[in-house]
This record gives sequence, structure tokens and C-alpha cells, in this order.
Amino acid sequence: MKNIFIIIFFSNTIFSQEAEEFVVNPRNNWFFGIEIGNNKITSFSFDEPKNYFQVGLLAEYYFAKHWSATARVKYFKTGLSFIKSASYGTFKGAVISVPLNIKWEYRIVKNFSGNFKLGIALNNEVESNYDYSQNSKTDYDKSFTSFNSGLGFNYFLNKKMSIYGEYESYIWGNDRDESDFLEIEPNSTNNNLINFGIKYNFK
Repeated sequence: MKNIFIIIFFSNTIFSQEAEEFVVNPRNNWFFGIEIGNNKITSFSFDEPKNYFQVGLLAEYYFAKHWSATARVKYFKTGLSFIKSASYGTFKGAVISVPLNIKWEYRIVKNFSGNFKLGIALNNEVESNYDYSQNSKTDYDKSFTSFNSGLGFNYFLNKKMSIYGEYESYIWGNDRDESDFLEIEPNSTNNNLINFGIKYNFK
């Protein structure tokens, strides 16, 4: 345990000293990375398992010092459950998702920043399992779009490498029940993800 604290101390000292020598301006640069974390399905209404592992790949282009466009490829479980009048339904599945976002970073101190992002996610189901009441529709589109937003932090270890963490949500996808026209918000699969990642500029 003592050795671990010593390694952490010297690592932080090195990164802190390096950060004092420069302030990263990532404008006009591409970063590529990988991220992993927790996936919570928030559209389950009963006692179904809600937490799963998720993983993704990142491509990010900084078109300004504090602004970037990101594209990712994510894999995660999703689903929903409901009871309405005489009908019920449970859907369990998984998607390959391609979130496309515009992200704004604001500096907190030196090369440590917070960020907000907004965008859409293009989703394609790779697993689709329905347990709906008899005669209920289950032939919903396997490809659909959802709204994606999030917030997080980013820390440049040096001019080419950064670590980051974020919280994001996926909501308002395709409606998966036969609701009446007065129900404005779709009964869609909704997920909250926590990501931890590392990204690198290869140039």
C-alpha cells in the first residue's frame, strides 16, 4: 500500500510540474480514445436489473480552443417496462449507438476543464427481446435516433494525451407502446451512462 501511495505522489508531482510549463490549446487537432463505465437503464419500471457495463470508442476534433465536435461508437444494454390500462410490456435489448455531439469546454484551472455537450445518437438494435401483452405491437424500428446530452471534466496530462470523465443521458428515442395522441413524451428506452476514458493525439 505504501508503494502505491509513493507512485501516485510522484505521478501527480510530475504531471503537476509539466502542467505548469504549458497550457494546452488543442485547436485544429484530432484526438482518438477509448472509454468504459457504468450504464443504468432508467426506463425500467419494475425490479429488472438496471446496471450494466458499457464501452465505446471516441474521435474528437477541436475546431476552437474550447469547442469540439465528437463522434463515438458505443455498445450498451437498454430496455423498458410499463403497465397501462389492460396492456403491459417489457423490452430488453442492446444497441450499437453513434452519438454525435458539440462540446464546450471551460477552463477550471490550467489544463483541467469542465464541459457540456449536446447532440443526437444514431442507434441500431443488435438485441431485441419483447414480452408484451397479447396482440400488442412489437415490430418497432430497430434503427432510431435519440437525444444525447452530458457534462464532465477533461485533464490534459501533456499536449497529446488527456483523461476524462463524464455523465450522459440518452432519451426520447422511438415510442414502444400504443399510447394515445395526448402522450407527448415517448415511452422510449432511456439510459444514463458514466464514462471514464483516455484520448490521444497521434500527430
